[in-house]
Amino acid sequence: MNTVNVRTPRTAGAIGLVEVVGDLDALLTPILGRQPAPVGQLRRESFGDFDDGLVYRFAEDGAFCFPHAGPMVVRMLVEALIAQGADTTQRAAAFPEAGGPTESLLLATLALATSPAAVDLLLTRGVRHDDAPLPSPKDLERSRRLDVLLSPPTVAIFGPPNAGKSTLFNALADQQLALVDDVAGTTRDHLEQQWLADGLVVRLVDTAGVRESSGLEADAIRHQSDLFQTADLVLLVANPDQAFLPAPPDRPTLKLGLQSDRGLHPESELSLSVPQEETF
Repeated sequence: MNTVNVRTPRTAGAIGLVEVVGDLDALLTPILGRQPAPVGQLRRESFGDFDDGLVYRFAEDGAFCFPHAGPMVVRMLVEALIAQGADTTQRAAAFPEAGGPTESLLLATLALATSPAAVDLLLTRGVRHDDAPLPSPKDLERSRRLDVLLSPPTVAIFGPPNAGKSTLFNALADQQLALVDDVAGTTRDHLEQQWLADGLVVRLVDTAGVRESSGLEADAIRHQSDLFQTADLVLLVANPDQAFLPAPPDRPTLKLGLQSDRGLHPESELSLSVPQEETF
């Protein structure tokens, strides 16, 4: 049985880990352009024409591939292995030490979890449900909601210039990542940072202030319009003198009134004031 499993979280990183089990000559030779190294050897390889990385052969029928960990690169490697006959659904075969199918899936899922909150949940629930019946529609819906523990949800901050977006972003990120200035348009492109919020890892995004613009700033604002429509949570921010942007359709939205030390915004759902050096 030929299997491929990604052992690193589904987020951008430096080095990825893709486990390949089965007929390695058939699976890897077409991708590497040569036969994989002997057992026990680590060798630099080219993964087709899309990446370079390392391959460690830990057994006659098993190897670890270490590509760059950009989601697109990892996906291209997995798709190349599937094209050679690898199967991504047989996770039980990758964990022969597991006590059953549920424990095999548990081990595979633990490797992908990005949030600390996922670990206790998986360890306490997974063992109890080894002999559970097939999941109900309610179970599947709950599982969909809990997927945020494996793939960080995106929380994007949107608002007009000088609303305090970058100050809020820096405070949540607990470090000075975004430039803060009274000059409108200081943030021209969006910034991202992973933020740990009560056990949940979140992809936090600071965006350029939305206004009538031209040139590079206009390009950046157009680029982030897709993010406005796809973020898991949109934080609409404004100071007391500004209007909130229209909420995107079908997206969870929270209106934050910033600079509340100057007064409360009448339309805000939550008001706060964050000094530039403040962190949460």
